[in-house]
Amino acid sequence: RMPPRARAAQAAWLPQAREIAWPVTVDSVVALGRLPHLPRGTRLRAQDQLAVDTALDRMGLIPFRHRLATELSGGEQARVLIARTLAQGTPLLMADEPIAGLDPAAQISTLQVFADLAGEGRAVLTSLHDLSLAARYCTRLLVLHRGHLYADGPPAEVLTPDTLATVFHLRARVHLTEDGPLFQALGVLS
Repeated sequence: RMPPRARAAQAAWLPQAREIAWPVTVDSVVALGRLPHLPRGTRLRAQDQLAVDTALDRMGLIPFRHRLATELSGGEQARVLIARTLAQGTPLLMADEPIAGLDPAAQISTLQVFADLAGEGRAVLTSLHDLSLAARYCTRLLVLHRGHLYADGPPAEVLTPDTLATVFHLRARVHLTEDGPLFQALGVLS
């Protein structure tokens, strides 16, 4: 029921499908995240530029800020769009498969950024298929199965061998570590 601009100041959305269509700088793409906070017809203010700079830094993109976003690799473009979402500075960040297509180091650093945001008091809701990373970086997991909520709770309570078998058709072992539960897939169930 909120007008789009007010909604965009409260909730940031990063869809799974990502495309940067125009040859604009990385800095310009990330600055788009500040639009809900700008009075109409004004340029970036000091606090907006700080939000852009912080988002670029968090995603390791400072060296890329003056490059054309369309000239970056797919993974780099994905990090630019994540930075745009971070620059939005909303209390709620929602992301659909934000680490898909990222190299392992970028996956881990992105999820660490999300965990840091949650530690700062922001709500982060994301869909992930890497269960080990979900267990390591998420405080609560909701597992969907056939369109319904199957399990909800802390990772150690949700990622059980029974859940992995029923929902993901995996025979697996769950190992509890100080970083959270890790699962070892032993085979696919028929």
